[in-house]
Amino acid sequence: MQSVTIVGAGLSGLTAGIILARDGYEVTVLEEKERVGGASLTASAVAKHDISFADMTPLDLGAINRYLGFDLAEPAEPARPGDPARPAEPAELTRAGHARAGSLESAPFCNPLPVLRLRVYGKVIDLEPPPGVHMKTVERGARESSLDMRLYELAIDAGVKFSFKEAVRRRQDFAELPPNSIIATGMFRHAFDALDIPYSRAHGYFAGGPAGADRSPYCVAYFNEHTRDYAYFASANGVGAAVLFQRRKPLTVASMEWFPAQLAEDEGIEFTRWDAIDNLVGTPTGTLWNPRLFSGNLILTGTLAGMQDPSMVLGVHGALVSGKIAAMAVSSRDGALAEFRRLNRWWKVAYLARRVLWATHPWGPRAAMPQVLKLAPHIDQRYVWMVTPAIPGWMHLDD
Repeated sequence: MQSVTIVGAGLSGLTAGIILARDGYEVTVLEEKERVGGASLTASAVAKHDISFADMTPLDLGAINRYLGFDLAEPAEPARPGDPARPAEPAELTRAGHARAGSLESAPFCNPLPVLRLRVYGKVIDLEPPPGVHMKTVERGARESSLDMRLYELAIDAGVKFSFKEAVRRRQDFAELPPNSIIATGMFRHAFDALDIPYSRAHGYFAGGPAGADRSPYCVAYFNEHTRDYAYFASANGVGAAVLFQRRKPLTVASMEWFPAQLAEDEGIEFTRWDAIDNLVGTPTGTLWNPRLFSGNLILTGTLAGMQDPSMVLGVHGALVSGKIAAMAVSSRDGALAEFRRLNRWWKVAYLARRVLWATHPWGPRAAMPQVLKLAPHIDQRYVWMVTPAIPGWMHLDD
């Protein structure tokens, strides 16, 4: 039996492990932390209390299940005699706008997001994502209800082996890995440095904790003069986190003080503690040529591979699909590379657009963003992906 080593038990690493194990490979995942939980474990260690994140992402569960070849959501228990009839699930739309049977609109790890609130240079815009967008908030972290733990459960069932507290951080550590090892270390900077992959350092801070019933699921994002990127709060399954960040340039003291007070005033959301992210993470936006599937004889996946929207930094969808691509690369490098390029083909366009927004901040985004957001509700559902085209594979998995 052929063996494969995966470094990192995040979304893309777990996805690759599940697929490879089901295909008959002997898979071992090396994870630096003591358990599965992704970046929330690092955040919890820094904050000295448990934090679960919620990521907003478009996630068509039916399409992603078909693409990955396994069901992310647990199947419903069979109905028993005398049970009340279950309500019909909402119809899933194909890209042509037709209903498709077998739609999955929710799962234990995610909540459909009815409204996305944007606070754009003093204006409040409440967007109602159309059904075909499948917008969700996804719980991340070490709780049983998270996507991370669902994938871990599937990986164990498939026969994947785990070696926890196994650090792979230095250049020499990576050089000693077997050929065709999959590197799935997420946004953490050490792998970028060790493998000489360009990246943009992220500056800012985060906070997390329980979310009230009226604030879960929920997502609000701020775009203004305080950051060239954005600040946000997102929640799922009763837990939420807030992040203020800016890439490539440290935030001012005034900006750091602004967000906690503004979030409390506008949304009634407060946290007792905020912690810095400056020495923790980066994004694969160092150059126009950042996306890459390989580093020597190693296979890259997820954020490290550049399978992340470079403008809005939405990463869940790309992590899942790139996990499959990494698994493909073990047996077919050429086939995997073709699929990698297909699903990431709009990356450079989005990267250049973000560079323009960075260069013209704040007057450029102040002029452009409200106009784009006014158009968004009127765009045909089949073409909504063009508003943020670089989410890898979004609305193109069934092409």
